[in-house]
Amino acid sequence: MVFILIDYVYDGTFEGLLTAIFYAYSSKVSCNIVSYKNYTPSLLTEVNEINTDKNLFNRVYNSILKRLDYVVLKNIYYLYLSEIKNSENIILSYLNLCYKYGTTINLAKNNDTIILIDKYYRKVSLEAHKFTGFVRFKEIAPLSFYASIEPDYNILPIISNHFVKRFSDQNFIIHDLKRESAIIYNKETFIIANLSKKEALNFNKNNSDSFFEELWKTFYKSVNIEERKNLKLRNQYMPKKYWKHLTEI
Repeated sequence: MVFILIDYVYDGTFEGLLTAIFYAYSSKVSCNIVSYKNYTPSLLTEVNEINTDKNLFNRVYNSILKRLDYVVLKNIYYLYLSEIKNSENIILSYLNLCYKYGTTINLAKNNDTIILIDKYYRKVSLEAHKFTGFVRFKEIAPLSFYASIEPDYNILPIISNHFVKRFSDQNFIIHDLKRESAIIYNKETFIIANLSKKEALNFNKNNSDSFFEELWKTFYKSVNIEERKNLKLRNQYMPKKYWKHLTEI
């Protein structure tokens, strides 16, 4: 059988993606990069399972910074975090363009790949910005707080530094229920780890009527001037899809 396509299958991490890109970039045949989670085998493809390699990751990462720039690296990272279908191959196409034409290719706003890169950079960064104001904590132990969110995109890596700086003297967990992962901070350092929805039920069950929730509701009512209520403007800045985890709504 003659294979017409190579599938580079990786573990879903950003390090794994750049490792796969190292191999795919130099491939002389058509190739496809896909995570194990989204992979569907085909009889028409040759499968290369990629083991994440920190050395190869660093080579690609440093090459992007030195030969291109930080903007390109940020663009591909945000597209990776968008988790849209085929994002890996859009990233590969984008890097091919950048290495061939230089970073000025980002000015080619009529190019389909550049259009997608710009579109999802804006979407991911905007949602991350919104959630710096949309996260609502409840106290689950003295000076220890928990919040649940369900963003469209995988924004935890982007918002983590904001909350660590803002609440550096407290322990907290920000739980992405959609991806079952969480930022866990202990006053010294933070990690992003797996955390199931089942574990979240324990936090919510024990603290559904916490003092801090009631305090926030009182504050919201006190600043909410009825005569100036503008529901259209509120929905613009605080879309209904986020209301589920907002204490004051």
